[in-house]
Amino acid sequence: MKSRLFAFLTAAVTSALGAQKPHLIMILQDDLGHYDLGIHNPAARSYSNNITSLAEEGIILTNHYTHWHCSPTRRSFLTGRLPIHHGEMLSDVTTDDVDLRMTWISEKLKSQGYSTYWYGKGHTGYKSMNHLGINRGFDDTFGYLMGEEAYTSSQRWQNNHPVHTDNQFTDMPDGCNSTSYSSQLFVDLAKRAIQNHDVSKGFFLYLAFQAVHLPYDPVPGNPYNDTYTGMIWDADVHVGEMISLLKEKNMYDNTFIVYTADNGGVMSGNNYPLRGEKHTNWEGGMRTAAFVSGGLIPANLRGTKNGMNLHIVDWYSTFCELAGVSHNDDPPTPPLPTNMSDPSKNIYGDNSYPAVDGVPVFDMLMNPDTHNISSAHEYLVLAKEVIISGEYKLLIGQPHFKWQNNGWRQPNGTWIASNNTEWPCNKQDGPPSNTSNGYLPGNGLPPCLFNVRTDASEKINIGPSNPDIVARLWRQLNETALTTRDCSGFSGPVPGPGGQCSPPELIGHCDVNCSAAFWATKYPVHPHSFFSPSDDVGPGPVCDVPACEKN
Repeated sequence: MKSRLFAFLTAAVTSALGAQKPHLIMILQDDLGHYDLGIHNPAARSYSNNITSLAEEGIILTNHYTHWHCSPTRRSFLTGRLPIHHGEMLSDVTTDDVDLRMTWISEKLKSQGYSTYWYGKGHTGYKSMNHLGINRGFDDTFGYLMGEEAYTSSQRWQNNHPVHTDNQFTDMPDGCNSTSYSSQLFVDLAKRAIQNHDVSKGFFLYLAFQAVHLPYDPVPGNPYNDTYTGMIWDADVHVGEMISLLKEKNMYDNTFIVYTADNGGVMSGNNYPLRGEKHTNWEGGMRTAAFVSGGLIPANLRGTKNGMNLHIVDWYSTFCELAGVSHNDDPPTPPLPTNMSDPSKNIYGDNSYPAVDGVPVFDMLMNPDTHNISSAHEYLVLAKEVIISGEYKLLIGQPHFKWQNNGWRQPNGTWIASNNTEWPCNKQDGPPSNTSNGYLPGNGLPPCLFNVRTDASEKINIGPSNPDIVARLWRQLNETALTTRDCSGFSGPVPGPGGQCSPPELIGHCDVNCSAAFWATKYPVHPHSFFSPSDDVGPGPVCDVPACEKN
C-alpha cells in the first residue's frame, strides 16, 4: 500500500513540477528566537529584511517544531527520525549517535543525480569516518564538528580532514581564509557551489549557520550597537546574496527553500509571545521561526500562513518526494512488538532500528483547503515528556538538562517570572535511573494540558477539566515512548550491536590514541589548540581512520 501511495504522490508532484528535478535548500539558523525576525516582529525587519522578504514570498509555518536543543534536531533532518528514535542528548565529536544503517537525506538525493553540499555546523556525532557527511552522500562539506566554537575558529573540517591553517583548506574561495567569519565563509562556499552548478541537474544545499549561537563574537562591518542584532543582520545579508545568485542562474523558479531555527532562542534570543526558551519543553523551546519559499511556491500561496503541525523530520520525506525517490527507509528486520507491561523491552535488538517518522508535506502545503492542522501528524511526540495532537499539547515536565527559564520574555527583553511550583510540568524530570521520580510518564503526578492554538503562551492548564483528552494523549505518549532508541545511552543501555547503535563492521576499527596522533601529525594545529594526541574527543573521528587500521 505504501509503495502504491508513494508512486501516486510522486507522479502527481512530478506532473506539477515538470521533468526537471527541483533544487532543494535547507537553511538552519542556530538558536534563533521566534521573535527575532520580521516574520513575527515588525521591528526586526530592518536587520532581517532579506529573510523576512523571502518568508513573505512563501508560506510562513506558524506551528513548526524541532527538538528543544541542537543535535537531536540536526540528526532528525538528516535521518527523518524523531529525536526519541536516535537520542535527545547532544553529540560529542566522537559519539555514534546516528545508526550507520540509516539512509541520510543526502544519500537519497544523490541516488537521484543531485549535486549535494553541506556547509556549516555539524554536531551530529562522528565516531567513525563513515559518520562524516562526505561519506554519506554529500559531494562537498565544510564546517565544524563541535557544538560551539569561535566564529573565526581554526578548528574547522573539510570533507575528510581537519582545517587548521590556510594550506589545509582545499580550493579556498576567493576573499576567504581558514578563519574567515563563519557566516560569510559558509555562504561564500554555497554561492560558489551555485555558480558552478549544472542547472540541468538537481541541486541540494544544507546551509547550517553558526549564527546566532554563542559566543557572540564581533561581526565584521556590524552597523548595530549590539552583536546579536549584528549576527542576524550579517546572516541576512548573505542569504540575500545567495538568493540573488539563484535568480541570476535561473535556478530560483525551480527551487524549494526551507528555513527554520534548530530550536528556540536563548540568551539574547527572544521567543515572545511563547513561553520558555531553548532547553525547555515549552513552545519557546520547540516552536521555531520557520517558512518555506522559492519559485515552487505558487503565486496564490505567497504571503500566506499555514498552521499545520509540522516537524523538521518532515523535510526528509518531503525532499525525497520532490526528488522522486521513496522516503521509506525500513530496517531489514522489523522491530518486535512493544509491551506496556515491560517498558524496558528491547524491541530492536542487534538487527533492527526505527523507520522514518517524517511525512511528505509538499502536497498538503500546496493544497491547504483540503488539509487541516493534523493532516501530517495525528500525534507528534516532540520529546519523551511532550506530545502534540491537533490544538492540544500534553506536557509531563521539563527535560533533565541544565537550568531552565520557565517564564515569558517580553518584546523589550525583560522576563515575567514563572511560579515554578504552579504545576508538575514546570519541574524537571529526573534521570532514567531515578525510578521514583514523579514527573516521568505514568508515575503518579498529572501532566499539564494546553490548547496551544488559543493559549500559545501556555498560561492556562486545562488538564483538570479535560481528563479524557489527558488520558488519550498520555497513553499515546507512553506507547510511543516504548519505541525509544537512545544512541547516547542516557535513557538506558543502547539497543544495538555490541552496546552501540551502529554495527561494528560499519564503524570500523577504533583507536583513540592513533587517530588523535594521525590528525595532529598530518594536519598540525595552531599552538593555541586545546586538542592533544591523548585527548579522547580529538579533532575528528577515532574509528576507521587512515593509518590506524587494525593489525
